[in-house]
Amino acid sequence: MPENNKVGLIQFTILTTVSMTDGIIMLPTMVATVGAISVYAWIETIICVMILAYAFAKCGAYSTRSGGLGGYAEYAFGKSGNFIANFTYAIALMIANVGIAISVVAYSSAFFYANLSPADAAFLAGLVMIMTTAANFWGTGMTVKLGFTAMMCKLIPAAIMSICGLYFFDPQIFNAAWNPHHYTVTGAIGAANSFTLWAFLGLESACSNMERVKNPERNVPIAVIAATVAIGAFSILYTTVIQGIVPNSVLAQSTAPFGDACAYMFGPAAGHAVTALMIFGCGGALIAWQFTLVELLRSGSMEGYFPKVFGLVNSYEIPVRGIIVMLLIQMVLLSMTGSPSLVKQFDALMKLSTVANLVPYVLAMASLDIMQRQAGENSDLTRMAAVAGGAYSIYACIQCGMDSVTYGMVAVLVGLMIYGLYAIRLQKPYRPRRMR
Repeated sequence: MPENNKVGLIQFTILTTVSMTDGIIMLPTMVATVGAISVYAWIETIICVMILAYAFAKCGAYSTRSGGLGGYAEYAFGKSGNFIANFTYAIALMIANVGIAISVVAYSSAFFYANLSPADAAFLAGLVMIMTTAANFWGTGMTVKLGFTAMMCKLIPAAIMSICGLYFFDPQIFNAAWNPHHYTVTGAIGAANSFTLWAFLGLESACSNMERVKNPERNVPIAVIAATVAIGAFSILYTTVIQGIVPNSVLAQSTAPFGDACAYMFGPAAGHAVTALMIFGCGGALIAWQFTLVELLRSGSMEGYFPKVFGLVNSYEIPVRGIIVMLLIQMVLLSMTGSPSLVKQFDALMKLSTVANLVPYVLAMASLDIMQRQAGENSDLTRMAAVAGGAYSIYACIQCGMDSVTYGMVAVLVGLMIYGLYAIRLQKPYRPRRMR
């Protein structure tokens, strides 16, 4: 790429920070389920994610293979590792997108003062997924614009509330929210780790764009670590402020935590307005993430990793059949995680997505030492970062709960079966053909 088209340190830091902002929408509610003592989990997660960020930056520097996480995994585990990394990452995105759809329904139920049954919530979440996927038919340009606008609809109210909320902060409310469930510090870190890590997922994608950055060996590690610290500080700020405004018992049951906090600060009308912004923010983010998922499945099909149906495109270059299959899978996931509480359903989806996301993390960390040796390097610091990053990924997996780990293992086993069925196609990469 020409040097004048590359971005510098500040621009790349901003882009990396933006890539890790989609997880904020329900975090205040999730934090309230543990208590303000979860600040220890934020500190632990920030430190560990900084190590992961450094390791991923090294992966991006050393890797000469395309495919991001899959390309990293291929160094140690061959084509099967590449496939499993991409397969589990696709599963993680599918589940995460279902979680975002649940967030849209949760905020909408608060906006319209509706009490939804599990069946109603599943039906509405399904409609949200269909509409946001169909919105991608407008083209990539519109998807990017909607994604950026959606991000602003979430970040600007959250930033304003974080600053203005300091005026409304009540120490007595915060103290009551400190440790309502009587966790030990270690127990609180374990209980909160799944949702504190959720706030940072996406850091791995930034490290796959080394060729777009000036002086990447220096700038990418600095950018991803700075972005991690920025997101962590921002997350601690807004969750702490909200916990000092909204009583913990109310916040833990809230389906629209930012809207409820704003209502406590400025009145119901203001809370309603913020809730509306968050609904649009979630919906716009889902449009962008469904686009990302479609492209991941389509590119995987072109390389022979996924079934042909995901690569079949119509005259407008849209893989309609693959989109339909993807939506059907997401509907099954939606039905499997049904719960009377939208908060509990979001929590289950978040943990499932995190476990699936951590599988390619472990594969990448396990491959990093081979990558650096093939690149002619032999850094003990890089090796230590890989080991520490892999160990944290395994720990984070366990803290998501045995149900999530079991389903994640099932996903890996299903992936291995699919790989076995389609492995022969890797000898001759598939190219898309048009539907008749």
